Amino acid sequence: MPTVTHQQAFEIALDHHRAGRAAEAEAIYRQLLAVYPQNPDLWQLLGVIAHQSGRLDEALALIQRAIAANPGAFAYHNNLGLLLTKLGRREEAVAAFQNAIRLQPDVAESHYNLGITLCEMRRAAEAVEAYQAALKLQPKHASARLNLGLALTMAGRVDDAIAQYREVLREEPGNVSVAVNLGNLLKDLARLDEATDLYRTAILHAPDDCNAHNNLGIALKDSGEIDAALQSIRLSIALNPNRAETHSNLIFTSYFHPSIPPAEIAAELRRWNTAHALPLRSEWRPHPNDRSSDRRLRIGYVSPDFRDHVVGHTLLPCFEAHDRGAFDFFCYSGASAPDEITARFRALSSGWCETANLSDAQLAEQIRHDRIDILVDLSLHTAFNRLLTFARKPAPVQIAWLGYPGTTGLGAMDCRITDSYLDPAGQDHAGSFEEPIRLPDAWCCYQPHPGSPAVSVLPAASERFITFGSFNNFTKINDRVLALWAEIMTAVGGSRLLLVVKGSRQERARRFLEERGIRADRVEFLPYYAGADAAPGKSQPPGYLLRYHRVDIALDPFPYNGMTTTCDALWMGVPVVALIGDTTLGRASYSLLCNVGLPELAARSEPEYMRIAIALARDLPRLASLRATLREKMKASPVLDAKRFARNLESAYRSAWRRWCAAAHPAAGCKST
Repeated sequence: MPTVTHQQAFEIALDHHRAGRAAEAEAIYRQLLAVYPQNPDLWQLLGVIAHQSGRLDEALALIQRAIAANPGAFAYHNNLGLLLTKLGRREEAVAAFQNAIRLQPDVAESHYNLGITLCEMRRAAEAVEAYQAALKLQPKHASARLNLGLALTMAGRVDDAIAQYREVLREEPGNVSVAVNLGNLLKDLARLDEATDLYRTAILHAPDDCNAHNNLGIALKDSGEIDAALQSIRLSIALNPNRAETHSNLIFTSYFHPSIPPAEIAAELRRWNTAHALPLRSEWRPHPNDRSSDRRLRIGYVSPDFRDHVVGHTLLPCFEAHDRGAFDFFCYSGASAPDEITARFRALSSGWCETANLSDAQLAEQIRHDRIDILVDLSLHTAFNRLLTFARKPAPVQIAWLGYPGTTGLGAMDCRITDSYLDPAGQDHAGSFEEPIRLPDAWCCYQPHPGSPAVSVLPAASERFITFGSFNNFTKINDRVLALWAEIMTAVGGSRLLLVVKGSRQERARRFLEERGIRADRVEFLPYYAGADAAPGKSQPPGYLLRYHRVDIALDPFPYNGMTTTCDALWMGVPVVALIGDTTLGRASYSLLCNVGLPELAARSEPEYMRIAIALARDLPRLASLRATLREKMKASPVLDAKRFARNLESAYRSAWRRWCAAAHPAAGCKST
């Protein structure tokens, strides 16, 4: 048998390595290292294998040793940067990539890797420069072209991002990833018709792309086309049943459909739990938390919306009013674009963790490391939720709240925050999985915009006709709702209707109303966002509230009620007519009306809803009185009393904690046994 030279052995090892046979390659590298203990290439290649095998600390030591022996090797620094990024040591990773670029500036991949790390650090402007440098060297670098659009978006250069994506699509009309990303950007700008066209184009080129089908479903939901949305999302699930986030989209979208019974949604929640959460129960571990019932507690809030978003604005007054003598508050933030609201949350937090780049398992470990006693989910099945973190049970007590009044269906979730109007005692709503904790007043509080305009006089007093209005997301306004509103307008002669509608849905809504006798000149469609820079979920600027100066009576949608929109209307002196539904989501406006002292505006049937709206429209003195007094009613109500609400919520937390302390089983939460 011929003798194999060391060079030949090295080449054999490289062949093994390139073919993915890491164990064989590593064995030969180590044999060669015994002969050449000072060879930096061998140290670095062993470091690469350790990195690929998940032995990150070992990999770091090996690559650092290689660099110490040969600091001028470009590849060593580039690989060090990749490893440091994996370890979460991003500042050091940036330095490593910059060293690699300094040594060999004409390699596109180093600039691209630097861009990825800078994006993860939210240093978007620098990331744009890095991606542009990569593309200058390698104009057809597909991932750099895609990520440049993302970085431009993150940097607030939306028009440049759109131009970047469109340029790629002109050259590569079949580039599905770019089409989907551009669709996402346009969807977030409420340019829904363009977004749906892009998703459909992507599907033509890649009919099995589950992401394109899912995002098409979201855009159709936002357009109010709920049946078509559900069809697209179900197809996405059929293509990839393991994507929990797509299954969450199906559940959340189902709440908007007027004909899907609560029991059917409950069954879907059980399927979600069985498919995605139960397999993770093997990761549950006993909690070593001190079981003293009255000690200082560590509360963790998990949300992507610690920012200028309706959830962030709703939570902030309570967060500011929290008792920091009895509790420590930790925020696990997935906010993709931090802002001044994010900074306020961070300044008030005992601990802050950026979660966007953490897996669900990594986040669960961080929560355990922080010794959180009560972990609060603020998303439920909305976008970017971390329910698979909660499924791993990282905290002794886990509570759902605020994303919307409802249930997660998650077996690992112990409780949910609610109130007696959303969940009357003795009246079990289908699909209520967690133990309800009923707050004494409302399940949430409201903070009016500090720049709110004054309440105007009643428009009907000068216009001589009644103006109804609904500024809810049009996703909530289905044909059944529009049909009822058309009946009300028919009974209230000459009345007008103001709606906020996106895209081609305007024409469909206009035709629907005309078919029911409502002329086009009686309906006005307003733009969804009052500002061109508004982002999805972003709170409306104070100028949006001026629209209520034109509205006499607000009409609430169903089965998914308004929440912040209901509060906005009441704050502006506009009474809200609501329908009490069969789910907590369908009782949200009822809860708010009761807490403001106006339960009589909530109907228990559609005919009663119609009677209430018509009676109000025919009683101008009452409308004028409500206009003049509603803001003061709001100020005096529990809905605006953040300190009172914070004490109620803290009492709920303490009660849930004491139940866990008293439970015999160490993994038990606050559920009844």
